Amino acid sequence: MLTPDLVKNAVLVSWYQLHGRKCLLFDFHGTFSEDEATAAIKRWKEEASGLKPGEKTDLIWNCIEMKKYTGGAARLWKNAMAQFKDSTEFVWLVSSNPFIRMGAKTVTFLLPLKLKAVNSIDEIPAR
Repeated sequence: MLTPDLVKNAVLVSWYQLHGRKCLLFDFHGTFSEDEATAAIKRWKEEASGLKPGEKTDLIWNCIEMKKYTGGAARLWKNAMAQFKDSTEFVWLVSSNPFIRMGAKTVTFLLPLKLKAVNSIDEIPAR
């Protein structure tokens, strides 16, 4: 298993319990490229296949360790968001970087999804 100290460019995807809710956590590290997006989306599909029909989950995009992203990765991620919009309740963006925040808002702009940016996972309130 990859651990953050061994990762330069990767997205780690795992289930995370937050305030009693099961959330899908994406830990972004380094540069988010098309290859990283493709691998993360594949893992997302695997994890989402375990959801019951009609079940929704919150997504946490932990971008604290993300340095930058490519346009190709953003396009792939936007397409994946459209695909998974019906199983997504809320998107939490964890980042203080204004460029990453702007990119996340662009990715979700035309989708019927709620996105909120916070500076740390600890700032995500109970819902």
